[in-house]
Amino acid sequence: MLVFVSSNDSLKSLKMEVEASTTIGKLMQKAYQEMKKGSDFEEDNEVYLANQDEDFDKGKTLEQCGVKNGDHLFIGKCKRVNVVVSYHGRSFSAETTPALMLKVLKKKVAEHFGMTDQEVADFQFLFNGVAIDDLKTMVGSLVNYSACNVSLVFAPKKDVNGFFDAPLDLLNNDLEEASYLSGKIEGIWGKVENGPDWPISIFWVLAKNDVKYYLRFDLTDYKQMAPTAQLWDVETNQPLAQNLWPNWSSRCLQVFRNWGTPCLYLPCDRLAFNGHTDWPLLHPSLVWKNSEDSIFKYLNEVYQILN
Repeated sequence: MLVFVSSNDSLKSLKMEVEASTTIGKLMQKAYQEMKKGSDFEEDNEVYLANQDEDFDKGKTLEQCGVKNGDHLFIGKCKRVNVVVSYHGRSFSAETTPALMLKVLKKKVAEHFGMTDQEVADFQFLFNGVAIDDLKTMVGSLVNYSACNVSLVFAPKKDVNGFFDAPLDLLNNDLEEASYLSGKIEGIWGKVENGPDWPISIFWVLAKNDVKYYLRFDLTDYKQMAPTAQLWDVETNQPLAQNLWPNWSSRCLQVFRNWGTPCLYLPCDRLAFNGHTDWPLLHPSLVWKNSEDSIFKYLNEVYQILN
C-alpha cells in the first residue's frame, strides 16, 4: 500500500510503498534512509497517524495500527508542538500533536475567532511570509526539533521546475507528487483517463454536495504557462450549462461566472490573468509561478472554493 510520510523541518512528503505487515519501527528505518535524515532508528523519534495524539508502538505492524492505503504519517522527535496563529492583531495558541494537519488547524482557528465557513474560505496560512497551499501539511513539518514551536499568520488570500522537457511529461510527473496523489486517493479530485488529445485534459473536483464538477483544461506549454479551464459537461462534451454552475457562496459566484471569457475567474488561470495587472499584488499566492507551480495549485483552490 501507499503511505505518505512527513518529518520535522520539511514541507515535502515522502511516498512509500509498504506492506501492511511492515512494523512501525521498520517503516521508520526505511523512511529515514530515504530521507537521508539522521539515524535510521532512534528511541526519541515517534510515529503518528495524521491528526492523532498518541504515537504508535514501534513493534506493531501497520495493519495492527489501523494504517490504511493513502494515510499520512508523521515521524519526528517533537512529541508536542506549540502553535501560535496571528490574525488581525489577535492570536490563537495551542499545544498540539505534530501530526495535526493545517486543514484541522484551520477549523480550530475559525472557531476561536468566530469566523463563518464562508469567511474562512478566503483565508490562508502564511509561514515566514510564504503561503502554504497544501492543507494536508502537518504542523510538525514546520518546526525543527530544537524548537518544536511555530508561528503562522492567518491572512486573506487577497493579501497574500523543469525536470522533464516535454509539457506532458511535466504534468505526469506532477500527478505523481504527494500533494496530488493524496487528494486522488482521498477521492476529492482526479483525472479523466482516455480523454481528449494533449494539450487538453479533463479533471474533476468533488464539491461539498458530493457532486463532481468537471474542468476542461488547456495545458498548452505547461508549466511555463498557467493552465486555463472551464466547467465541462463530459456527457455532451460541451461547456456545462450555466444553470448547473456552483452558486452557493459569494466565492462560487465570483469564480464561476459568465464574464465574457470561457474560464474560471482565478489568478492562476491563464486567460483570467490577462489584463489584471494588480493581481500579483492583491493575490500573490494565487498567481501562477512559471516552472514552479503544478496542477495541484489550481485543483486545490477549486476544491476549497467548492467546499
